Amino acid sequence: MPKYCRAPNCSNTAGSLGADNRPVSFYKFPLKDGPRLQAWLRHMGREHWVPSCHQHLCSEHFTPSCFQWRWGVRYLRPDAVPSIFSQAPPA
Repeated sequence: MPKYCRAPNCSNTAGSLGADNRPVSFYKFPLKDGPRLQAWLRHMGREHWVPSCHQHLCSEHFTPSCFQWRWGVRYLRPDAVPSIFSQAPPA
């Protein structure tokens, strides 16, 4: 099953390139960390939505300070909260 981003108005899928011209990475929702999950959902504007364990957000929704690099690999910090979301296009 291919990975794709569940953020509103985002169409990134596995293999896409991000704004920094690096491959977009995907991160699972913190389902076992209630307060952090609520922060993620609040920033997404989906407070009442319940993600499944198979849904992800892409790296394009996190600021550079949300990541740490180890051995050339980008990891999401344990306290990271997504904050970059585009607004819905006008109807």
